Amino acid sequence: MQGLSMFSLAGKRALVTGSSRGIGYAIATALAAPLLATAPAHAADSGIPASTLSWGPCLQPALADDGFQCTTLKVPLDRRDPKAGTVTLALTRRPASGTPDQRIGSLVFNPGGPGGSGLDSAPFTWDALPDDVKARFDLVTWDPRGVGVSTPALRSCVQPIPVRPLTGPVDWNAVASTFSATLARANAACQARNATIAPHLGTNENVADLDRIRAALGDDKLTYWGMSYGTRIGYVYALKHPDRVRAMVLDGSIDPDGSILGLVEGGSAPDQSFGSVTQAYPLVGDQLNAVLARLNRRTVPLPDRQVLDRWVMLDAISQIVPQQEGYAAIGGFVNLAYTALYGTGDAQQQARADLATVVASLRKARSNGGNAGSVFSLVNCLDYADRPTLARLSESIQSQHRLGPLFGGTLATEYAVGCSGLSVKPDPIPRITGSGSPVPVLILGASRDGATSVQWTARMSRAFPASRTVTYAGGQHVTWAFARSWCVDYVADAYVMDLELPRADVGCPNVYAPDDAPAGGGASATGG
Repeated sequence: MQGLSMFSLAGKRALVTGSSRGIGYAIATALAAPLLATAPAHAADSGIPASTLSWGPCLQPALADDGFQCTTLKVPLDRRDPKAGTVTLALTRRPASGTPDQRIGSLVFNPGGPGGSGLDSAPFTWDALPDDVKARFDLVTWDPRGVGVSTPALRSCVQPIPVRPLTGPVDWNAVASTFSATLARANAACQARNATIAPHLGTNENVADLDRIRAALGDDKLTYWGMSYGTRIGYVYALKHPDRVRAMVLDGSIDPDGSILGLVEGGSAPDQSFGSVTQAYPLVGDQLNAVLARLNRRTVPLPDRQVLDRWVMLDAISQIVPQQEGYAAIGGFVNLAYTALYGTGDAQQQARADLATVVASLRKARSNGGNAGSVFSLVNCLDYADRPTLARLSESIQSQHRLGPLFGGTLATEYAVGCSGLSVKPDPIPRITGSGSPVPVLILGASRDGATSVQWTARMSRAFPASRTVTYAGGQHVTWAFARSWCVDYVADAYVMDLELPRADVGCPNVYAPDDAPAGGGASATGG
């Protein structure tokens, strides 16, 4: 569902889920940096001969310095009308580190979103993968159509954020109604500026692109790792091309029953993950409750004409909470706010000065969110044919707020009204019928996934009866390689390399521990 990006935290690389506004990277950077001190062959079917890609140096320093190669691939703008024009996809690969006799083929991944850039995600994804996988596979990814340096990219489509009362009770029906009207104007303008590409951003087109990438790589069958929204691409690929799948890892699953109302179910997921933060840092929940108790009554002025309000706190945390690597930054941010509000003397004044710097960075990040939010909305509105009434959507938003009192209302609102103002004709993804797909896949999920609902993992498992599911006990979103779990990695490695699925579903314990996490139990958090 949500895009993946990277931030630096005490010399470490971490995945961060980007919100529907596409500001995960910017938010995480703004939050973390000031707090470090505290915290069979089918090439002919696709129309592309095998092995047609010409790899060369990457223009992006982060890729070039990490040993990646880059290329482009032209694909039809409209898979149903080859004469309608083309899209140029930007691809990158890191060649397998092992000997030629060790190499199995290409491991193609999509980092999520919709709107996530594969090229941006490639370096830290390669770094995270186990060495035995890197020895046997070229790691390959791409910027999906409309995204990043693929062309044409969606342009001039920065989305607004919901306007919510800064203090006092929140009427989520009113928030949804107002935001729907505001977003409608932004979405209509975005679609008008991008009239050529906007109707062709859906998952069905991305799946057609993925098959052309497979063919161009010269791989008879696809070995694929889909993260978050990337699981929707994998799911549809397996339905359309079951005989072209060698191995498929679906990591952090999107609801395969796809609908706008189903998407709204993801609104409360960050609240579930927040419990993992308080388990690692027991004081965070209590401190956040105290901060919100103050901010629910009044905003707090800070130096340099900055203001701290509850939404600055909650929006920033929601961007990072699905990733364990970000827990230290969350803890530092909450502690800083607590000291700024309840501290005394020099400590309080210093905390307010530091917090002013953080808040200024967060507000800048919001305004520099880029186009990923619009890609997110367009893809979902193309993929899903349902258009619930605002009244029905408001009911679902209220439900998510009850389930997730910290983050559920805001995120559910963004998901619910994302199609406002868009007139693109839906191109619905296929649905599972009968007993499901016979393709054996590996499905990875987490019990407290902060970006995609654990219910969606169960539904994805039912869609693939021959699959096996690995459930990690924690709040991590995307578990292979990133959860630091020997259990998850052992199962995924064996499957991808040797096509060995476990005999039964697997539960993996949470053995992740941040270097500076204190021992102790968790604290619950409510409010907002």
